[in-house]
Amino acid sequence: MKKIIYTLLVLSATLTSCSKWTETESKAEEFDNKAFEDLKQKGYANKWVSESERTEENKKALEAYWAMLREYKQKAWLNTGKEGGQTPMVYFWFDGPTWQPVKGIARGWLQAVPDSVVALSIWGGAGIRPDQLTENHKKDVEVFHKKGGAILFCWQTPGVGLGLPPTKDGISGYQNFRTKFPYAECYDQWGEIYARELSRYIIAMDFDGYDVDWETCGDHGSVTEEGTPLMIDQNNENSNLGRFVKEMAKYFGPVGENHAVKTQAEREANIKALFEASTAGFHAKEKEYIDEFKPYLPANYLTKRYYFCADVPCGVAAIFRGANFPKYFDKHFLQDYQVDGVGTHIQHLGGKYYNSTSANYQAGNFRVMINKGKAVNRGEIWGLGAYHGQSDFAVTSESDAHFKKYLQDNNIKRSYLHYAWTREAIRLANPRPDYSGYKEMEPMIILP
Repeated sequence: MKKIIYTLLVLSATLTSCSKWTETESKAEEFDNKAFEDLKQKGYANKWVSESERTEENKKALEAYWAMLREYKQKAWLNTGKEGGQTPMVYFWFDGPTWQPVKGIARGWLQAVPDSVVALSIWGGAGIRPDQLTENHKKDVEVFHKKGGAILFCWQTPGVGLGLPPTKDGISGYQNFRTKFPYAECYDQWGEIYARELSRYIIAMDFDGYDVDWETCGDHGSVTEEGTPLMIDQNNENSNLGRFVKEMAKYFGPVGENHAVKTQAEREANIKALFEASTAGFHAKEKEYIDEFKPYLPANYLTKRYYFCADVPCGVAAIFRGANFPKYFDKHFLQDYQVDGVGTHIQHLGGKYYNSTSANYQAGNFRVMINKGKAVNRGEIWGLGAYHGQSDFAVTSESDAHFKKYLQDNNIKRSYLHYAWTREAIRLANPRPDYSGYKEMEPMIILP
């Protein structure tokens, strides 16, 4: 029987450089050829597979593979370096409107991103409420989670109400927030209330946290108390921004002695109280979201691991500085897009192991990812990110002249059907010792 390590390399369409896999050899005898043959013939032979069509053997083999992915990806969230077992973070800002999981269009599925992507954010928001998630949306989230992936929300965060879903009557979340919690009455509470409303929405969507895109250089017009309250008094840890971060960290931030939340029991108590309208200090109108979202809470909403991240390219506020960053946040994603390697013009918050370097795919700037991948391999930085990561889906070994030349110049005999730049950067960041069993195939999408 072939070892599981090599069989899975043959079968996987999206795995790029998930691990050196040496720790999995001992598990090989737990599975038999029949399971893998069934997976190959009835699963990866067709990239669109409904849940009802999957056999027990198929499920058994995939569950074994997904378990290895989960183990690997959990190590990317460490901030310990190689000695502590930390593996490279790979992160996408994934365009919200692109997340349209319909059969026949693989690009719109989170399942189609490379399996080594540890986390992605739905950039700009999803624009839908939990009750509007289709069965395809729910299956996509379920499978992405089974692969060990985390789904965050992210958008520029200068004001309050941004990114919240529209009401059933079509009123924007932004306007609805400001109607329920008016400026004249609630300004001093806006930071905490917005954090709680946002957290309720994220948890009810079965997502896994939030990435604060806080940038004074962002395109958000003039700075005013009413319009951009999270940009006011940035050098004060108790500003609206500071209170927003501290409140979000109660539900999503890291847990431990050196963090704002000290124990898992404390975290679960915070989340439980978040959905109780009688909790002391809550505004009366917070009950509206509590009542609307509580029926959609996932079964594990109290115990699941959440994440709180940030990308701060300019004007670092007090709440992000020094010991504050590791106290409240899990990771920092650099917007050093133009640098062919790792940028030094943006502060590396939290220390070396917290930071990922990234490229702007929306602007077509793919090529910088190659040297960024090499920098991760050298230990200069501990992760890779891509803004509008879904833009790389259509890039193959043949479709992009620059990528094709890169392969030729470096005598690389590999082919990629999708996400060519990303997957090559991941391979460079954390190469496997052996690619002899590798075979390129289309991603498999599991339907409801």
